[in-house]
Amino acid sequence: MQNDTERQDLRRRIKEAASSQDAGTAVTLARRLLAVSGKPADVMFCATTFTGIADALTSQLRAKRLKTYIVRSVTIEPILPFLTTEAVLSNYVLDMSIGGYGSYVDELLNPQSALAKFKPNLVFILLDLEDIAGRLPALCADGIGDAVEAEIGESVARVEHLLRSFRSGSSARILFQGCVVPDQTSLGDVGEANLPHSLTNAVYQLNQKLAALCRTISDCVFFDVDHLAARHGRANWRDARMFFASRLPLSSASFGTYAAGLVRSFSPLFRAPRKVLCTDLDNTLWGGVLGEEGPEGIATGSAFPGNCYLEYQRHLKQLSSRGILLAIISKNNDADVREAFQIRAADLGLTLEDFVATKISWNEKEASIRELAEELSLGLDSFVFVDDNPVECEAIRQQLPEVAVIAAPVEEPWKLVDLLSAQPFFDAAVVTDDDVNRLNEYKAQAQRAELASSAGNRDEFLASLEIVCTFLSALDAPLARSVQLLAKTNQFNLTTRRHSAAEVEAFASSPGGQAVAIRVRDRFGDAGVVGLALARTEGDTCSIDSLLLSCRVIGRGIETALLAHLGENAIRAGATRLVGEFIPTKKNAPCADFYVDHGFLQDATSRDASTDSIFYQLDLTTAAPESPRWLTLEGNESNEFSASAVVAS
Repeated sequence: MQNDTERQDLRRRIKEAASSQDAGTAVTLARRLLAVSGKPADVMFCATTFTGIADALTSQLRAKRLKTYIVRSVTIEPILPFLTTEAVLSNYVLDMSIGGYGSYVDELLNPQSALAKFKPNLVFILLDLEDIAGRLPALCADGIGDAVEAEIGESVARVEHLLRSFRSGSSARILFQGCVVPDQTSLGDVGEANLPHSLTNAVYQLNQKLAALCRTISDCVFFDVDHLAARHGRANWRDARMFFASRLPLSSASFGTYAAGLVRSFSPLFRAPRKVLCTDLDNTLWGGVLGEEGPEGIATGSAFPGNCYLEYQRHLKQLSSRGILLAIISKNNDADVREAFQIRAADLGLTLEDFVATKISWNEKEASIRELAEELSLGLDSFVFVDDNPVECEAIRQQLPEVAVIAAPVEEPWKLVDLLSAQPFFDAAVVTDDDVNRLNEYKAQAQRAELASSAGNRDEFLASLEIVCTFLSALDAPLARSVQLLAKTNQFNLTTRRHSAAEVEAFASSPGGQAVAIRVRDRFGDAGVVGLALARTEGDTCSIDSLLLSCRVIGRGIETALLAHLGENAIRAGATRLVGEFIPTKKNAPCADFYVDHGFLQDATSRDASTDSIFYQLDLTTAAPESPRWLTLEGNESNEFSASAVVAS
């Protein structure tokens, strides 16, 4: 009864918050309500509430609003309240339109379909196995499956035709759902496990090929619904009666899990993963308190419970291998910690070299994280903090709300890896070479800082770095890296437009278009692809749509080199005027004076749909920008960056 009383009180308070358009309070209370009650009625209540305050969610919480179209061959309507609610809890507002039941072919192929006219930002393609590869169950029934591979190939080819046809007319992000492996088949458990062409193996193979296909379609992610169903139990995933009666593909108990999986899967299309994991040491990275038990007394290694902490260390090592930066934030004696890493090296899955920074002191952890963010030139929203102390966790939540906090379960250390893996903080649909090299690059940055402190003046220091800038097409950066930069660069990003891969391709291929990436290396290492510019020349004017640079390399003249390169290409294309645009945000103040500092004059006559835009122009006939003399430039001689460069010249 106590739970029901609390539930009713929360519903009342949510109504009050919604009536006053207090989005933050409404969402906070909704989280508490859904933690107390998993009743469908409460999910529907939250969905209705969120729909009524959609504008407040976007204006107050900066929730990303997405026009979302659902292409389907199954019944989806009962799941929509769960999808609406899960989206808002992840800071999205979905304005949804549902396609006709089974009309997916026409919607994806017909340029005049309801889907095309809706002009969505995001499209879910939710098809059942029988609509993707309907002949597979029959072909696999004998376990021999002479025609199974051909059927899989033909099925994938049909899907590819649908996806590429749709992509040719739309830049919307796409989520394509895979197939759930049937729980029961005519071959039985033994046959499914042992016969090479069982339906289980066939659907696995089909999903793998569909996932590979999605990787070749720009801004398309594969939703592995079978993995989700397996984790939560295939036997309970589908209600056979409801499927046969109404083509509802899920049991009611799976609605919430499925909706959360959808939201988590499409998020990497719109948000970059967090970059830094800050971990505590005592009762987090290892068991026990170092200062009390000494290096020999802490729990780590192959014996329980030390193996729980070793699993966490190995998980962090795996995150590091794909570019997530690791840092230690601990109230401890630095010398004691270094001794522990030395004495217990054989029992630890990490060394101090695996960490980009170690903040080991008796300072407040909030101050340590702020200091680290400044050193790495990263926003606080790039950080995840893991600590067993509830007081420390709450302090970070209150003082640094942008930082994601995970409370380590000190009484159940075996749950920490599962707890961390269940969060979407480090989800990425693509991992690039630049991601993998991130730790080495940040360590090289520290070496540069040390050199800068001993250099006589700025020009001497920059010349001593031996910086080489290589210009290349944004499509060859590769394209995934270019889109990643657009998605996650905030501080030096003049317009912060989050263009999709298809939109970048459009700049590269359209007449007069430029899509230029810049790669940087110096004597300390290769920073990778760190900058991007998109521009288009029409008549005598070249307009810069986007110009951005990783904060790791700001201040070395690289931004000037990129601007000068755009100017050279524009002149070749017949432009006499370069127009730049600045859209101020909370984070891009470092580049507010970029155009003025490069000789541009503010153009008060230019207007744009965005009232925040400030335009600048530069006469290329008298004041074309020049690259700094301390930079060595590569790839700028032939101007072969895109199809448009050839057309324009």
